Amino acid sequence: MDDGLLRRLRVEQARALLDHADPQHAVMLACDLLVAGIEGEAVVALAAESSRTMPTHDADRHLAAIIAELGLPELDLSTAVALVAADTSERILDRSIPAEVGAHGLYVVGYEGSRLDDLLPAVTALASRLEDDLDGRADDDLRTQLATLARTVLHRTTADDRAA
Repeated sequence: MDDGLLRRLRVEQARALLDHADPQHAVMLACDLLVAGIEGEAVVALAAESSRTMPTHDADRHLAAIIAELGLPELDLSTAVALVAADTSERILDRSIPAEVGAHGLYVVGYEGSRLDDLLPAVTALASRLEDDLDGRADDDLRTQLATLARTVLHRTTADDRAA
C-alpha cells in the first residue's frame, strides 16, 4: 500500500478513536484500497456500503475490521490527535472544508496527552470569535488567522514526524 493510502487509513482510524470516522471518507477509502489491490473481506464489505446511509458507528466497526485484517497496530491517543489535527489543517488550507468546520475541528488539539495542547487557547479564541462575534460565519480575517493556525499545526506535526 502506498504512503498516501496508508496515511488516509490511519487518519480515519484516528477519527474513529477520537470520535467517529466519516462514513463517506471510509467508503471511498475502501474503494481506493480495492483499486490498489487490497481485497480482504473487510475492505470489500466496507466498499459495498452506502456512504449516505451508513451510520458512523458502522464505519468505525468496518475500519476496525480493516485495521485488524491488515495487521496494523492500534494508534496511541497522541498520534491520533496529531493525525486528525494535521488532516483538518490540510483541509482548512485547501478549503475542502469550510472555515467554520475547520475551526471547531481543531479542538482535537485539546485531548489529554496531545503534543499540541498548547494550541488549544488559540483554537478556543478563534472558535469563540466565530460563534460570539461573527454569528457562526467566518470573515476574511478569521479565515486568515485560521490558516495561520493550520500552518502552525502542520509545521509542528511534520517536525514531530521527522523527530520520530
